[in-house]
Amino acid sequence: MLGSLVDNWNARLNSLGDWLSGDGLTPHGFCLLWEPGLLWTYAISDLSIALAYFTIPAVLTVIAKKRRDLIFRPILWLFAAFILLCGTTHVLDVTTLWVPAYGLEAVLKVLTAIVSVATAFALWQLLPSVLALPSPAQLRRVNTALRQSEERYRISFETSPVPLHILDGNGIITAVSNSWLDLLGYERDEVIGQPITRFAPPELQNFVFDDLHERVRDLVDRIEKGAAQDLERYFRRKDGATLDTLLSARLDAGEDYVCIVCVVIDITARRKAEAALRNSEQRLHQAQKMEALGQLTGGVAHDFNNLLQSIGGSLNLIERRVAQSRIEEVPQLAGMARKSIDRAAGLIHRLLAFARRQTLQPTPLDPDELIKGIEPLLSRSMGPSILLNLDALNSKWKVLCDPNQLESALLNLAINARDAMPQGGSFSLATKDVSFTTSDLSDQPDAEPGPYVEISASDTGEGMTNEVMAQAFEPFFTTKPLGQGTGLGLSQLHGFVKQSGGFVRLESEPRSGTCVRIYLPQFVSTGDANLPEEDWTTGDLVLLDRAAGPRNRILVVEDEALVRATIVEALREKGFVVEHAGDATSGMGVVESGSIIDLIVSDIGLPGMNGRQFAEAVHRKCPNIPFLFITGYAGTALLENELSKGMEILIKPFDLSVLAAKVAAILENAPPSFANRPA
Repeated sequence: MLGSLVDNWNARLNSLGDWLSGDGLTPHGFCLLWEPGLLWTYAISDLSIALAYFTIPAVLTVIAKKRRDLIFRPILWLFAAFILLCGTTHVLDVTTLWVPAYGLEAVLKVLTAIVSVATAFALWQLLPSVLALPSPAQLRRVNTALRQSEERYRISFETSPVPLHILDGNGIITAVSNSWLDLLGYERDEVIGQPITRFAPPELQNFVFDDLHERVRDLVDRIEKGAAQDLERYFRRKDGATLDTLLSARLDAGEDYVCIVCVVIDITARRKAEAALRNSEQRLHQAQKMEALGQLTGGVAHDFNNLLQSIGGSLNLIERRVAQSRIEEVPQLAGMARKSIDRAAGLIHRLLAFARRQTLQPTPLDPDELIKGIEPLLSRSMGPSILLNLDALNSKWKVLCDPNQLESALLNLAINARDAMPQGGSFSLATKDVSFTTSDLSDQPDAEPGPYVEISASDTGEGMTNEVMAQAFEPFFTTKPLGQGTGLGLSQLHGFVKQSGGFVRLESEPRSGTCVRIYLPQFVSTGDANLPEEDWTTGDLVLLDRAAGPRNRILVVEDEALVRATIVEALREKGFVVEHAGDATSGMGVVESGSIIDLIVSDIGLPGMNGRQFAEAVHRKCPNIPFLFITGYAGTALLENELSKGMEILIKPFDLSVLAAKVAAILENAPPSFANRPA
C-alpha cells in the first residue's frame, strides 16, 4: 500500500518535471531554424534587457531606504518586484532558445501577470497624489518665496528694536539681533556658536558652565509651565559691565530639534533709578525724622527750660529767704518748685507714652464700667455748654490695659473736644465689640487680626483738615494758641494704645466734627486668676519669727548716688534700717551675706544686671523677699507689661513721703522674712 503511494507521488512529480522542462517539446531555436545570427541576436538582446531590469529594483530599493518620507514608498517595493519578474522572463526567453522549459516560463508569466495587475491598480490609486506633486517650476517659485520669507524673517529678527537671541537645545546661541549686540557690545561672529553662559558675569560663570544643560532643561520646563516670563538674569558686556535684565522665552520644538527664542529687557537703568529713589526716600525719611526730632527736642527744651527756671527760681528765693531769716515764706516757694517738678514728671510720662516706652501696669477691665466711673470727671471737664452722651456703651468684652492711662487718654480726648467747641455742642463716648480680618487691617500693618473692643470719642466741633490729621499724633504738634496746649495729648494716646497692642483711627472733616476710634484687643482669661495663691516656700533658708524684731530692714539698690542718698535718708528718717548698694552685683553680695532683709527697693535701669534680672536672681535664693521697683524708664526690662508676685513699682519722680508710705504698706502685707543661712 505504502509502496504504491510512493510510486504514485513519484509519477506525479515526474510528470510535473516533464511539464516544466517541456520534455517532448521543441526548443524555440528550432523555430529560428537554428540560424546562429538570429539565435545570438535574441540571446544578447534578452540578456541585456534582463540585466537592465535587474538594476532598476536596486535603484528603487536605495530610493525607498533613503527617502522614508515618501508617501508612495510601498509602491516602490511593488514596482521593484514587477520589474524583477519582467527581467526574469527575458532570462527564460534566452533559455528556451535551446531548452524547451515552457512550463517554467508559463509559471513565471503568471506571477508576472499578477504583480503587473497589482502594480497597475496601485498606480491608478496613486495617480491623484502623483498629479498633485508640484512641478519643477512650482518648486522653484515656492523655494524662492521661502528664501524671501526667511530673509524677511532674518532681517526682521536682526533689526528688532528689542534684544533677542535664539538658543538650541544645548544652550548654544544660533542667532542674535543687532540690538542684542549693541546692548552687550559684541560682534556677531563673536557670539554665534558660543554657549549663552559665556556672557554671564565672571562670578556666575563657574556655576552656570557646570550645569548648562540642566539650566537649559529648567528653562524649557519653565516655558512649558508658562513661567518663563520676566526672569531676572545678569549679562556681562564686552567692556566688563554687568547688566540687570528681565528675560522672557518661547519654545519652538520639533521631533529632532529644540529652539528657544529669548527676549532680553535691560533694566539696569531702572534698577539704578529705583535704588536712587529708595535712597532719596530714605534721605527724605531721615530728614522728616530729624525734623520731627527737632520739633520734639524744641518742645522738650521749651517746656523743660520753663520748668527748670521755675524750680531754679524757687530754690534761689528759698536760699534768700533763709538768709533773710524769712523762714515762713519757704513752704510757699517749695510748693511752687514741687508744682514744677510734678509738671516735669507729667511731661516725661507723656513723652514715654508717645515713644511706647512708659511702664504700664495692665489689668483686665471692663471699658464700659471705667467710662461710667469717670463720668463725673468728664462732666466737670466739659462744662455746662457741652452735652455728654454715654448712651451707646454696648461692649460685652474686657480688655487688658493700664486703667490710669486709659482714663487719662479719654480725659484728654474730652478736653480736646471741649476746646474744639467754644460755642458748645455734644461729646459722645461709645463702645462696641468688633472683629477684624487681615484685609480689614490693611491700614494698620502692626495690628493682629481678631476681636477688639472699640472705644469711640466723637464731637460736633470744628473738625480737622487732612493736613492737620496727618500730623495729629506727632509730639508737640498743636493747633491751639501758644500757651494753651502742649501738643502731647494725642501722641500720648497713640503711644499708649500701640503699647497695649491696639491701634487708633482718626476721622474728621472741617466743620463736621471729629471721631477718634480706639481699638484694644479683647482680653480672654486663661483661668490663672482662679488658681490658689502662690506658695511661699522656704527652700534652704531659716524662717525668722515675726517677734524676733521689727519688720523694717530694707536694701536700697540705686546706681545714681544722689537719688540713692535721698532715698536712704528719707527711709532712715522714718525709722527703717537701711542698707544700700550701687549696682545689682553689690546688692547680691548683701543678700548672700546672710543679712536679714524684709524688702528690696531697686531701680530697674541698673548697670550690668538690670533690676528685673536682679529680682529673679534674689528670688532663686530668697523666694519671698518683696521688691519695690523705682524707675523713670524701664527700657526693655519690663517688656512683658506685668510684674511677678511680690513685685510692685513706683514711677520716678515721686514724693519721698509717698515712697515711705508705699514701703510701709508692702511690709505690712509681706510674708515672713528669711535669712540666707543654713537651717
